[in-house]
Amino acid sequence: MNLLYPLLASPFVKFFGLSITVYRFPMVLLGVLSLLYLTAAMLKARWKDWRLVLVLAALALSPGMLNTSRWAVESNLFPALLTMVMATLLWWVTTKRARYFYLTNLLLVLGAYTYANNWLFLATFILSFWLIAWRRHLIGVRQLGVGCLIDLALAWPLALFLWVNYVSHRQLHVLGLTITRLAASRGASQLVVGHGQGLGAVIKNLGQTVAVLFTGYDGYLKNGLPGFGILTPVMVVLAIVGALLVFKAKQRTDFDALMLMMLGANLPTVLLISPNNTHLNALTVPALYFAGMALAKLPRVNWRVAGLVVIVVLFGTYAYTYLGPAHTALAAGQNETPLELQTMLTKADDNGAPIYLATNHQQAGGMYTVALFNHPVKPANFKQEAVKSGGGEFIHYYRYGRYHISAQLPKSLPTHAVLIVRRGASLQSAKQAGYHLVKAGCYYQYLER
Repeated sequence: MNLLYPLLASPFVKFFGLSITVYRFPMVLLGVLSLLYLTAAMLKARWKDWRLVLVLAALALSPGMLNTSRWAVESNLFPALLTMVMATLLWWVTTKRARYFYLTNLLLVLGAYTYANNWLFLATFILSFWLIAWRRHLIGVRQLGVGCLIDLALAWPLALFLWVNYVSHRQLHVLGLTITRLAASRGASQLVVGHGQGLGAVIKNLGQTVAVLFTGYDGYLKNGLPGFGILTPVMVVLAIVGALLVFKAKQRTDFDALMLMMLGANLPTVLLISPNNTHLNALTVPALYFAGMALAKLPRVNWRVAGLVVIVVLFGTYAYTYLGPAHTALAAGQNETPLELQTMLTKADDNGAPIYLATNHQQAGGMYTVALFNHPVKPANFKQEAVKSGGGEFIHYYRYGRYHISAQLPKSLPTHAVLIVRRGASLQSAKQAGYHLVKAGCYYQYLER
């Protein structure tokens, strides 16, 4: 689903070790580099000051673009990659050099390895991008052919993946690669059509998507804050206004035509995939571009200044909410992992005793990923030691090696162990077994005997 980011992060982990900072660093680095690359493209195109400033501010100070650095858990590089696509398109229409057309194709196909829910967007945009380039005489037959070859050379593993999982249902081994047949289809579970669902489900999904965009909340605090989301309601309205202004313009530039198509290519996703802030990530870049354009087209300079102030105020409000009340709520969420748990797991690992982790929620079996991140185990060893529950789309592991993970502490505990218990979980069995509190954190408690 998101192969590219782990591949990019692996060298950093190899040289600097596995930590939250090291794993998130490539995400932050590419986000910053994408904006610098876009700035260089804008300067090359000789954009006027206000257009450059407002579009960059809309992108750089957007809650959605900032929150992608928090998506290291999702490993979703697509917003940064699409910003690079936007910049490369601008270089291309400015210089008319074929190499930028080829680079655009390369970046778009790499985008297919960043997040599976973007495949509908990518298929739509690539075909539309070729069509616009052909009709506007930006490319010839030879350039289009080379672009197709670039896409095919990079996308064939994904084509085989689709064949194995949706047609043949048989695992393949090709050129040293294993094309895996998955236990369950993650993509199919996100589509609203099929299984007897039709037009009614599509219409309902459209309404839900609009609600997510204007409220900013999709039920997952980690994906976006209520009232902000990936765009903020103010920027959603400005994006609509900006897109309409560009669409109705008598003389539309090649770049604006491509950006309109980038926005329109989100339609299949909006109609067919269940909405949340991560699923809608491909909408972020074109929407913010048109929001910035709406402000840049204001007739008076003081109105444009006011527009910039609005962007800065929205950013400041988001930052205050994120670092204040939302941060507390996020860390206290039952399915989220506060940093103090990592600290306690490190201390427990050094102890050498069995580790009992009580999470006080029914999804306890999913917390094995946190323990594995803190204390990596060779895959072969994990396969031999781990005791799993269930299968399919999500697999829960409740025991492996020294780790015992459950919602509540078991009634019978060994004489020598480390207990890490989330506040709210019962400590009765621990007290009966003679364990005492060593450290009390905000969310977890550390006990030894």
